[in-house]
Amino acid sequence: MGRTSELRALEAVLDAGKAEGEALLLLGDPGVGKTVLLDAVATAARANGAHVLRVVGVEAEEDLAFSALHQLLYPLLDQLPGIPAFQAGVLEQALSIRQGSAPGRFAISAAALALLQAAAGREPLCVVVDDVHWIDRSSAEVLMFVARRLGGCRVAFVMAARSGWSGFVDPTGLPVLAVPPLKPQDARMLLERSHPGLAESARQRILDEAEGNPLALIELPEQLKPAQRQGREPLPANLPLSSRLESVFADRVLLLTPATRFFLLLVALDGQRRGNVRQIRAALRAAGEPWDDTLLEDGERSGLLRIDHMEDRVSFRHPMARSCLVHMSPSGRRKAAHRALAAVMDDTSERRAWHLAHAAEGPDEAVALELTRAAQRALARGGATEAAAAFRRAAELSPDGKARARRLDEAAFAAGVSGQLATASELVTAGSAETLRGAAAAAYVLFHRDGDVDAVFHTLLPALNEAPYSTRPDDLAAYDDAFYVLLNSAVWANRPDLWPPVERVLDRVSDIARMCFDCVADPARTAHDVRERLDRATAALSPHTPFWRVNWLIYTALYLDAFSYYDNVWRDFVGQAAYDSQRFVLLARAHDAFMRGDWDTTLVIATEGTGDAAEHEYNFTHMMFTYGLASVAAGRGDEEALRRHGDAITAWAGPRRVRLLLAAVAETRVTTAMGRGDFEEAYQQAVSLTPPGQLPAYYPHVQRVFLDLVESAVRTGRTADARAHVEAGRQARLGAISPHHEIILAVAAAVAAADEDAGELYEAALAVPDASLWAYEYARLRLLYGEWLRRRRDYTASRVHLGVALDLFEHRLKAPLWAKRAREELRAAGVGVPVPEGGAAVPMSAQERRIAELAAGGLSNKEIGRRLNISPRTAGAHLYRVFPKLGITSRAALRDALAALDQRQAR
Repeated sequence: MGRTSELRALEAVLDAGKAEGEALLLLGDPGVGKTVLLDAVATAARANGAHVLRVVGVEAEEDLAFSALHQLLYPLLDQLPGIPAFQAGVLEQALSIRQGSAPGRFAISAAALALLQAAAGREPLCVVVDDVHWIDRSSAEVLMFVARRLGGCRVAFVMAARSGWSGFVDPTGLPVLAVPPLKPQDARMLLERSHPGLAESARQRILDEAEGNPLALIELPEQLKPAQRQGREPLPANLPLSSRLESVFADRVLLLTPATRFFLLLVALDGQRRGNVRQIRAALRAAGEPWDDTLLEDGERSGLLRIDHMEDRVSFRHPMARSCLVHMSPSGRRKAAHRALAAVMDDTSERRAWHLAHAAEGPDEAVALELTRAAQRALARGGATEAAAAFRRAAELSPDGKARARRLDEAAFAAGVSGQLATASELVTAGSAETLRGAAAAAYVLFHRDGDVDAVFHTLLPALNEAPYSTRPDDLAAYDDAFYVLLNSAVWANRPDLWPPVERVLDRVSDIARMCFDCVADPARTAHDVRERLDRATAALSPHTPFWRVNWLIYTALYLDAFSYYDNVWRDFVGQAAYDSQRFVLLARAHDAFMRGDWDTTLVIATEGTGDAAEHEYNFTHMMFTYGLASVAAGRGDEEALRRHGDAITAWAGPRRVRLLLAAVAETRVTTAMGRGDFEEAYQQAVSLTPPGQLPAYYPHVQRVFLDLVESAVRTGRTADARAHVEAGRQARLGAISPHHEIILAVAAAVAAADEDAGELYEAALAVPDASLWAYEYARLRLLYGEWLRRRRDYTASRVHLGVALDLFEHRLKAPLWAKRAREELRAAGVGVPVPEGGAAVPMSAQERRIAELAAGGLSNKEIGRRLNISPRTAGAHLYRVFPKLGITSRAALRDALAALDQRQAR
């Protein structure tokens, strides 16, 4: 795999060997695939009728004179009569077949060449020599002599040796082909074929460690535990090696002096940062070992180390060399190295805590405490995975049972936050104390993996109610973290019976937790001052605030549609890598992109997010990303994709009574009905969520169908309902919650207004600050205002608004049904706007095509229904969806539109 150029070079050697003879030496790192290439050339040679002679250098025979030559020539001994008797005798003596005085090296080499030439005269030969670096000196000299004198001899001579380790072979004068590591795409393909189903985190780590080495790609995953391969447990700092992988570098390690090996062990355990030579020198002295500059020279000479004098840095040439050295070092030496490194590090260093943990001989509370602090620091900066591992190791080192259980619960919570839900569940079970942190960890798994809201409440409410009041920061944080899971469950369950117990524990939560509750639980009644509170909270962020608690702020901003406004604040606060790796951040980014009309970005994030969530069993998150995909499908009128996504959400959320997700499916159906102009269906769907004139309590998505309800009510003659709903929005001060809420209420007010008042209200909506940020509502505002102006025969002004609407719908949002409405209004205003090239903007299903053809033939809906065994209403609904897809408005235009569509598709 990925060796096309190397195989071509080998084929050329075989072709040349048929006539004139050719030699080639392959050079590459251990495990890079040289033997596989030699196998390939041997197979090809046999297929072409050549006799293949195989030689393999063996380390144990390196001191046996002519041992490799014996492998090469033994199969040809029956052809000795075909060469001069003197030369036959020389070979027999060299190979210890007959006694006699030792022949000269030249005589042996010439005799070997003569035998090969004689054998090649009968049939082409292919000599394949692997592990040339282990061949004994005597054989090496003969083989090189032969390889340089193949002219006129039908022999293809292919050898392979390790880069930088040629042994006794002198390749001078031979063609050399370097075999490099696999390219990244080929390495990934090999890994996926040999080990399908690896978690992406494990896959990427192995790709990084292997650095394109095929042997490592194949064998490293086999040494991991199933939970590590599946991403449920973190991978160790040094990946375990198979015996074959260890042997790749073992020979070099064994040649090192004990002092150099300990020096390299310090490098391996300390990491390979800039300036690490100074720290390693200090660690050597702390271990009572003398420093000598020859240590650097010996390490570099071995081929294992690379030295950068500019950065005062030493590093391993290959990650597997580092792992090999660690695994080959006795436990006592590893612990001594860890102790030495810990001795020269700052007390607050997380690396020091881990070195002490690795050096510990048994339970040690002092080390456990230091590791616990390191875990807390890691969690604060967003390193939940690292925190889970540190808490877990701290639990193992805890002499006290209660402390051990408490740290296991901390590990479980961190594991859940980091996406290791199965590990979190196992750790909760392993703990023996029922702590609030343990309850939160268990509930986190129950919600995100199982979607079991009732179990979340049964787990968390007793723990929250029974937790003693405490002002200790750790206790307050634990209470907040538990409440976060409870609130999230209550919001998405959307059941009235769950809210009273949530409100009863509100007096114990922090200000930012209360702020989030006010924003997401019942925003129409409690979210009006939240934006100012959020500004203050973000300005007051402390460097010591754990990143997990920043989720309160992100959750709040998400429901204010203000996520991107604070994006850089949070990224700078926690660091880009940790921030961008959080699933909740990706959910927020997908939602924010949708609200601002960047639907392509929503698709990209949500598509990647569903795969990641499914891989890590984040089933609730999977459904949330699916909701994002459904929202884009609805806005763009892709009813087949909407049906697929909606069915997936319903199948998961229905049995679990996650009602806000079920309502979200209805929201998307409202959107798609509005796009195709089916205002009756849109109205019925909208009022099932929010009755006209009412903003239901504890329904945080009320604004998402607000404008749709008002417009569909007006379009279906229910003007009183539309005005009642606008009044309810005004009474609730919906526009004061956020700028997005403000533009939604302003557009709805203009739509529902009396004709003589609408113009002023449309202008007021346009004047809302940054109204154009909300591309979907802004495009609808322009479309609605343009329609109103066109009806009043103000064609000049209407064309301006309708042109902006068409551009936004067609190019920004890529919403063909909405674009069709804008296009038709422009035509009515006297502007001819062609349908874009490429045929129907949205593909028709087979059923829709059949119904369109029957209708074009003059059949009524009742006749079509009888013909296709469907109801007339269903036939009409399908036909109603076909019209905008073809860019027409009546049955009379069907025949020509279908013919034009067929012509375009034929081109």
